[in-house]
Amino acid sequence: MAPAAARAPGQKLSGVTLGLIGLAACVVLFGVLVLGALGWLIVFGWSLFADQARAALQDDAVVQEQIGQIHTMRVDLVRTGLAPGDDDFVFTVEGDRGRGRGRGRVHATWVSGGSEREILSDGVLTMHDGSQYTLPSADAADSEIDTASDTDSADNFEE
Repeated sequence: MAPAAARAPGQKLSGVTLGLIGLAACVVLFGVLVLGALGWLIVFGWSLFADQARAALQDDAVVQEQIGQIHTMRVDLVRTGLAPGDDDFVFTVEGDRGRGRGRGRVHATWVSGGSEREILSDGVLTMHDGSQYTLPSADAADSEIDTASDTDSADNFEE
């Protein structure tokens, strides 16, 4: 069997070969830039969502009573992946209440309230000891506030 024809030292690459190498380098560079931009958008978007979800949880009365001030909040990727709904997320939260620190897991459904906030529509807080607390949806809390303010308005009107 004859050895494959090897390029002699000093022989120049053809223009087509150089063009293909340049094209491949441009495609690879473009792919890396697109992947980097997508990665940045995902990280930025996720941190924005997590901050808004944390603010919504911190405002919840049940979370304040059981967890206290939230110190850490991490997404549980496995449980979130196993959750039935597309808008269901599971977070592990730790706060300053309880024995030393309140620890629990929040499985909640989130609805976007625009670009500025996430709304807790349904959720359960499971504490480290196994006790569970239903988190009222923000809609239910808003309707209770609206009902209370409507009643106050009626009382003020009668006076």
